[in-house]
Amino acid sequence: MSDQRAEYLASATGPAPADRDRLDLLRDVLGSEATWAEPPPEVADRLLRAIGSVRTSVEPTVSTPKRYWGRAAATVAAAAAVVIVAALFGVFSPPVEQLVAIEGTDLEPDASGEVTIREADAGWWIRLDVEDLPAAGHGTYYEGWVWNDDGDGVSIGTFHLRGGDQSVVLWSGVDPDDYPAIWVTLEDEDGDPAASDRIVMWGRPDG
Repeated sequence: MSDQRAEYLASATGPAPADRDRLDLLRDVLGSEATWAEPPPEVADRLLRAIGSVRTSVEPTVSTPKRYWGRAAATVAAAAAVVIVAALFGVFSPPVEQLVAIEGTDLEPDASGEVTIREADAGWWIRLDVEDLPAAGHGTYYEGWVWNDDGDGVSIGTFHLRGGDQSVVLWSGVDPDDYPAIWVTLEDEDGDPAASDRIVMWGRPDG
């Protein structure tokens, strides 16, 4: 029998003494009831914390300054993109305005102007831009009105124009679509709330 064959057969008869000692220890551990008993909860908690600490040490989750500023820049860029998209889709677009041309009557034939109407939370914002309408004299003032087709009028504010041609902001509490005619009257400072018959300018969307 060759030396190699004899060595092979000797090794096949069983493990070396050191290996047998380890197998005996493993057999004792596996055969013990304590090995298969359910561990106390605190043991499981300690084990999970140990696993977490190992994972943290291997894969750190603490961001480096470079990563932090990179994420901050990405957040700012995303916010800017939202603003741009919102602007493109009309979130910040100007409100819809209606323009109405008005002209002077026989009392003020040279006067002309334009009325801008915009719906607001408190009603309807109305801006009156006029040219060549003289300032209201002492003891008088101008008053803006909106009228419906049934002959009912609602005041939208008063002004003097004593600073020359200028824009005048008025307000309406009724829908101008229901009161389409716009008048400007000359009123006396006599406390009478009714519209006078001195209409100096007028107009309506349909002309």
